[in-house]
Amino acid sequence: MHHTNSRDAQATSTRAVRLAGVCGILASIAWLIGDILLLGKPMASPDRYPILGAYGGVTGDSLAAMLSASTTRLAWGALLGVLTGPLYLVACWHLYRGLRPARRLLSLPPFLLLATGFVLAPFVHGSFYYWGQAAKAVHASGGASPALIALPGDFATVLFIPYALLLACWLTASLWMAVAILRDTTSFPRWMCATTPVVCVLIGQLLAKGIPGPAGVPLQGAQLSLGNLLFFTLTTVTLWNAHRRRAASATPQDHAGPRP
Repeated sequence: MHHTNSRDAQATSTRAVRLAGVCGILASIAWLIGDILLLGKPMASPDRYPILGAYGGVTGDSLAAMLSASTTRLAWGALLGVLTGPLYLVACWHLYRGLRPARRLLSLPPFLLLATGFVLAPFVHGSFYYWGQAAKAVHASGGASPALIALPGDFATVLFIPYALLLACWLTASLWMAVAILRDTTSFPRWMCATTPVVCVLIGQLLAKGIPGPAGVPLQGAQLSLGNLLFFTLTTVTLWNAHRRRAASATPQDHAGPRP
């Protein structure tokens, strides 16, 4: 009876980890669609939207992509990310379970840092709606007031503060995760140390920028979502049957459970 209960508990735990990983994949797909709705239109020109002349860099590119988008399109683009944000927190638990065979000093900080980033992310994603709508309102008004023209820039300043913080959390979590995996004390194969969240985001950026012509336009603002989709797909695949790999390679000391 004891062995039966143990097997049932193991099966339940395995299903939960798998389902949590799938939550990360589903959230990434929803955010990818949201990014396409928010930033996936061809960039407008300053000739048509003079407000763009006041902004450059990432701010100018983002506004140029949103100015010609409808209010409905921007609203759904923002809501898809905000409403599915909790799925990412479930997926972070999935990552923690994969790291947990390592002691808590190695497994807990990456979980907390990555989860902190995903707590901040819905605010950043949803704020693009207000940012785009503000720019459209300034354009429609003719930009009669300097304060009105500066409004989209003020929005950008507030938006990029949590954006920078979440990227810092993900970078730190990625380094911590890589160390844990390299020590070979997690459920992940060692090659996963080279596919941390930040590495996957960089790959997502290459994918988004590497598709030439009109085919690449929808993905021009989807680097993070592409990276997250790649990351949680890899963690879900590698953890799907991790319990079997652990059982096959277990030593008597391993049966004592995770180290504190």
